[in-house]
Amino acid sequence: MGYKTTLCDVSLDGGHYGIAAPAVDFKPGLPAYLRITDINDDGTLNPSDRKSVDDSSAGNYLLHEGDIVFARTGNSTGRNYYYDPRDGEYAYAGFLIKFSLDPRKINPRYMKYYAQSKQYWDWVSSFNTGSTRGNINAKTYASMPIDLLSRQIQDGIVAICDAIDDKIRINRQLNDYLLAA
Repeated sequence: MGYKTTLCDVSLDGGHYGIAAPAVDFKPGLPAYLRITDINDDGTLNPSDRKSVDDSSAGNYLLHEGDIVFARTGNSTGRNYYYDPRDGEYAYAGFLIKFSLDPRKINPRYMKYYAQSKQYWDWVSSFNTGSTRGNINAKTYASMPIDLLSRQIQDGIVAICDAIDDKIRINRQLNDYLLAA
């Protein structure tokens, strides 16, 4: 049915730290800047304080389909966001670690949902010391254990979860539209 693997084993490369640049007011024409504070606990974006990044190397930190980022420090350690092109162009900040998932080895969207599971959050919690949430570096994230189900089961899980996520997205857009009216 499935087997244990690691995030590194299903990624195209090791984890990469984001750009160390200041956030600037959001400006069309510049990439939006994805910071830890922009990621909700459920892996969705919080667009209320959207910022941009104005740095010549920002292009090296743009997210692409199949990328997932993880928060590495503080009370937000473990928060994650799977990049969705519908969210627009984003460069990821330095306190985030990006992994590009290999679609030949895993359905990348399965990792999105796995990173919201109790199993994932229990793994993150194992790094806590007392009341302090522990930091997790790229090497540790790379060694994160993943229960990798058969591709057919991954695809089925993704189809169901995507349908629910799409409905939630539509409802949020409708709510935003109604609030603006």
